[in-house]
Amino acid sequence: MSKVRMLLAQTLEPDDAERSVREILAQLDLGKNQRRYSVGLVHCNQAFVESGALKAVCDRLPFPVLGYNTLLHSTSLGLVDSMLMTAAVLTSDTVKFATGLSAPMGSDMRGPAASMYVETENLLRARPALGLVFAPNLEGVASGEIMTEALDEISDGVPFFGGQPADFTTCMRDPRVIYNGEAYPDRAGIVLVEGDLKPRFHVFPVEAHRRIRQMAIVTESDANVVKQVNGMPVLEFMEQLGLCFEGQLAGTQTIPLFIDRADGAPPTVRAVQSQTPEGWLVLCGNAPVDSTLGIGAIDQEHIINGIKRVTFLTRVSSPDVFLLYSCLSRNIVLGFNYTAEAEALREELDGRVPYVFAYTSGEICPLPSKDGRWRNEFHNMSLITVTF
Repeated sequence: MSKVRMLLAQTLEPDDAERSVREILAQLDLGKNQRRYSVGLVHCNQAFVESGALKAVCDRLPFPVLGYNTLLHSTSLGLVDSMLMTAAVLTSDTVKFATGLSAPMGSDMRGPAASMYVETENLLRARPALGLVFAPNLEGVASGEIMTEALDEISDGVPFFGGQPADFTTCMRDPRVIYNGEAYPDRAGIVLVEGDLKPRFHVFPVEAHRRIRQMAIVTESDANVVKQVNGMPVLEFMEQLGLCFEGQLAGTQTIPLFIDRADGAPPTVRAVQSQTPEGWLVLCGNAPVDSTLGIGAIDQEHIINGIKRVTFLTRVSSPDVFLLYSCLSRNIVLGFNYTAEAEALREELDGRVPYVFAYTSGEICPLPSKDGRWRNEFHNMSLITVTF
C-alpha cells in the first residue's frame, strides 16, 4: 500500500455552490477512501471565491484545505479549463500533515513567515520531510523570494515546494491564497509533511543558452527595483534593444531577465512585475548593484519540450503524488494556444499517474547544493515538480 494516496475531484459549477459540493464529495468518496491523516489542496478560478462555492466545499471537507486561485489548471482526471475548481486530498495512515496560516504581511514578510513556520512545526513530533507553501503576491515587493529565504532560514533547510496565486486576465487581477475556504490577498499558508518520505524535486528553467543579448551591469537598484543599467536609465537601455515602445516596456510578462549575482550560483531568471512612473523596472526578485543582467526568450517549443522532459521522469518511477507548477508567463507566451502545455501533459502521461498541474505567478522549489542538501530557491518562468 502506498504511504500517501492522492484523491482528486473537479467541478465546473462556480455559480451553484450546492452542486459544487455534491460533485466534489461524490468524486472523493471520503467514506471509502480517506485514511487516518489528510489535507486538502485546492486550485480554482476566482469565480469560485466570489460566488461562495469555494467556501461551501471547504466547509464540508473534514480536514484543512489550502491553495490559491489561478487562471488555468488541470489534473489527471482530464479536464483542462479556466472555469474550474479542483480538490486534491493527500491522505495516509502513516504520514502526518500540519497546516498553518500567517498573519497579514506587508513589505516586511520575514517575521510573519517565521512565526507561521514555528507554530506549524510545533504541531509535529519530528522534522518535516518537506513543506508545501502558498505565498502571497504582494505588489511592488519581491514577495516570493523573501518568503523562500525566510522559510529556508527558519526551517534550517526543510525543502519547500509551492507557488503564488495567478489570478490573471490581461494583468494580475486579484491573487488570493486560500486557507479553509477563506481567500487572503496578504497571507501565506503552509503544509508540513512528517513521515518516511523521499520527495524528488525538479526545476525546468529557461536555459542560459537562450540568452539573446550580451550581459549588462546593474549600476543602480533598490532591492527588486532596477533603476540604471550600464550607467543609463534602465528603460533607455531596453529601448536600445528594441524592447520599449513610447516609454513602456513591451511584453513585460514574457521577457526573461537573467540575473547573475556573482556569488558562484548559476544566474537566476526573473520576470518584470511592473514599471514605475519614474521608468524603473520592478522585478519579481532582487537585482543587487554590480550584478549582471541579460535578456532571454521563451517560445512554445521550449515549453512543450519541458513537459516531455517532465513526463520522462514518471517512466523511471510511478509516484503516488505528482504536483507541477508552471509560471503564468509560459501560459502568456502560448497566446491563443493557451491550453497547449496542460494538454501536452495530459497526452504524455495518459492517465499513468495522478497529478495536479497549475499556473503560478512565482515558483518555489529547492535545488541540490554542493553538500548534498536541498537549498530552497525562488524561480520565475520555470516549470517545477515534486513527486513522492
